[in-house]
Amino acid sequence: MKAKFIRHLQAEIAQKLPGQAAQKEMMGQALARRADQESRFKLPKKYKEAATLLLLYMHKGEWHTALMQRPASPYPHSKQISFPGGGLEVFDAGPAAAALRETEEEFGVLAETVELLGPMTPLYIPVSNYLVYPFVGYLEERPHFVPDAEEVEEIIEIPLAELLDSTNRKSKDIQTYNGRILPNMPYFDLCGKTVWGATAMMLSEFVALCKALAQEAA
Repeated sequence: MKAKFIRHLQAEIAQKLPGQAAQKEMMGQALARRADQESRFKLPKKYKEAATLLLLYMHKGEWHTALMQRPASPYPHSKQISFPGGGLEVFDAGPAAAALRETEEEFGVLAETVELLGPMTPLYIPVSNYLVYPFVGYLEERPHFVPDAEEVEEIIEIPLAELLDSTNRKSKDIQTYNGRILPNMPYFDLCGKTVWGATAMMLSEFVALCKALAQEAA
């Protein structure tokens, strides 16, 4: 039987997403100013599409999700913490299929074992020119992770309680892959890792969904 938390979360996702207001809480100053100026970010004429998956599962008696640290590379997301995910391919049936495929490729979690609970709000990432479609998925038990050595340096299993703890939202100066310093950037301090940028923005919306559930249950 599907857990009560999962049933309620699925219903909350289907109703009304927190959207850009929640994403904005973990945006840098420059991006937040742009969000204030536009009702929604204007996409360029040409952009790429990608999809990611926030995977929920029970482990050691509590809910977890899993992120990954990407290996060092010359690309904008070098060494960053992210969800499993990647660009849409021509053979993908859509963003949801791409999210499941990428999760299977990077984490070794079979696509057919994951139940999708629904989509979160798409997020455009100017630095890489990707429009990212995030999804929430669910497994009844902890998966057997088989990470792709070329794309995944480390899998980070995060207790949901740690993600929801507001004291783990912090800010500091962050250095990007090309040496640029971004001042006073908001981030999640999770399992000793600095989770910022697009991943933090998507996590912020998920946290808002969980807070909405808590308020309804109170």
